[in-house]
Amino acid sequence: MDPHSIFLVEDHAGFANALNTMLSQNQTLKIVAVAETAEDALEQLQEVKVDLVLIDFSLPDMTGLNLLERLHQEHPDLRCAILSGHLLPQHARRALDVGGRGYLIKDNPLEILEGIQCILRGEYFVSAELRNTGSSDALAGMA
Repeated sequence: MDPHSIFLVEDHAGFANALNTMLSQNQTLKIVAVAETAEDALEQLQEVKVDLVLIDFSLPDMTGLNLLERLHQEHPDLRCAILSGHLLPQHARRALDVGGRGYLIKDNPLEILEGIQCILRGEYFVSAELRNTGSSDALAGMA
């Protein structure tokens, strides 16, 4: 069985390399392309077919949420998720509202892996730090 292909949109090379190293340990997942900007991602996605796009929340020029919204409009069946260091339920809710399948917190590698696997199974995923906050009623019940 071929591994699931992942496109990473991340402007911090150190994090991109660390995530690539972590995911390369899993035989079922493979980062096949990396873009540092939303514009570069849009260009590359015309050439490459992937199972999942992981998008950094904070990108230069176009935000990760703007890119997510545009990808959902242009490719409604493409699974996308936000990667973020922001522990704000409203950001996660917005990501889901514009078509995202998940909101993954960057500093929890095991949960990133869990979230990727859930999303690839067709589920939605929001990191536990956000699901378990009292102010995130809109996210309650998310896996």
